[in-house]
Amino acid sequence: MADSDFKEQGEHVMGFFKQKGPLQRDFCEVLLYVVALWALKPASLQDILTVNQCDGMWFFSAAFFAIVFVGIVSDYLLITNHFVAWKAIHGNVNQTTFQELQKFALCENQKVAIEPKLASCILVVLAGCLTAAFVWFTFICR
Repeated sequence: MADSDFKEQGEHVMGFFKQKGPLQRDFCEVLLYVVALWALKPASLQDILTVNQCDGMWFFSAAFFAIVFVGIVSDYLLITNHFVAWKAIHGNVNQTTFQELQKFALCENQKVAIEPKLASCILVVLAGCLTAAFVWFTFICR
């Protein structure tokens, strides 16, 4: 593969991440969550904090996890074309609005579009990373 091919692929990937959309938001939220948990260094805080303070940190972590996880599930349902399940979460939405949001989520109206299978795979990986970070924090904090 020539250097120009690598450069073109790199520009394609960077172009995708410069766009605004649910996948980029989900990626940033998961990254923020993992970095925040890692930065807290819960193992070293156990000796300093009281039980109630540790419980408070765990509750905050659980709430943040739940909010981000529901967002990822919602985007997954949108991308994989599960209209009825997505509508159950978001209320009364017509099919046209759903399809427009789906196009936005897949960046079809922008320079770099993404395939639904790749987008759903990305969301599954993000959900797995998010869950692993939460479980890690729970076992260390408890």
